Amino acid sequence: MPISPPPPPNTNEDLHKPIKVYTMPEKFHVDDHGSSGGGSKLMIWLIVILAVVLLGVAGFLAYKKFMPSTNTTENTNEINANVAVNENMNGNANKNTNSAVNTNLNINVNSSINTNTAGNQNIFPNFNVNNTNTAFNANITPVVSSQDSDSDGLTDVEETLFSANPIKADTDGDSYADGQEVVGGYNPTGTGSIESSSALRTYYDPSYFYSILYPASWASSDDPQNTRGKMFTTSGEFVEASVQENPANLSARDWYLTQSPGVNSSQISSITNWDKTLSGVLSVDGLTAYFVSGQKVYIINYNLNILTQANYKSTFQMMYRSFKVGVVPVTTNTNANVNVNTNTVNKNSNSNTNTNTANTNSNLNSATNRL
Repeated sequence: MPISPPPPPNTNEDLHKPIKVYTMPEKFHVDDHGSSGGGSKLMIWLIVILAVVLLGVAGFLAYKKFMPSTNTTENTNEINANVAVNENMNGNANKNTNSAVNTNLNINVNSSINTNTAGNQNIFPNFNVNNTNTAFNANITPVVSSQDSDSDGLTDVEETLFSANPIKADTDGDSYADGQEVVGGYNPTGTGSIESSSALRTYYDPSYFYSILYPASWASSDDPQNTRGKMFTTSGEFVEASVQENPANLSARDWYLTQSPGVNSSQISSITNWDKTLSGVLSVDGLTAYFVSGQKVYIINYNLNILTQANYKSTFQMMYRSFKVGVVPVTTNTNANVNVNTNTVNKNSNSNTNTNTANTNSNLNSATNRL
């Protein structure tokens, strides 16, 4: 810039005073092209560098925004920080900090769910066929009988019940074993049907119209826990006859299978009564018989209570094979009613005499009436 000359001295005294001259540092001088020195160049380079940095950051952010990310994992904490430090000639630090945060919101979602649908299920629950519990164990085995000294099919206890010989297989010598005769409905100690034996009685149910044979020495009573049940009891054991509804008209086999899950049909034995009027099935353990008639199921069950061996297995078979449905018991009327009707015979005699003629007419009229 131009320098103004100092003012003219006012006095002669001022002529002898030294003149002060002020000069500008060289770096602030303007050269012949009208520009400043090195400071202006440095400022221009700083602006250029800053512009390049800003353009680079803007381009990087645009690339991240519009280009799809191939990263399939969740990353919400990654921060891209670019710090550029520029120093000017005076030693002043110029720090350019890019605080833009690069957040990747792509979340890896695993929609495949591992579901274990194979459950460990026991389809063979425990079953006690002696009562009304319908759980069943398909591995159950038939109950064995107690001691049978002569191996005739009757236990020693049953030999006493039927007055048979416990050490002779065929008491009456008819070539049939004692147990075979009892189960088949014949007297083991003589001729004829076992139904006429004094060792047995017949029970007839007036509500459900069935009959069954049972040992005369056993007690008969109603089941206190089942209004449709009748119990025939001896020491420690009993046989019960009961009735259940069968609205679906299932066969005895199908009804038993529905009540006993896990039982294979091949495990079930078919049975009939003596007169072949009923067909049924026997449970796997051999202690329960089932007959179907109409819409009712008739159940004859042998209960051992706490015993592990059966004393009356052949007697139980005799009982369920004697079972009949719809039979009306025969009753005998011993009252004598005699009516005697006696009618008295009446006789009338009529004698007429005609004296006017020579003829005499005599009539005899006799009449007899009976009621």
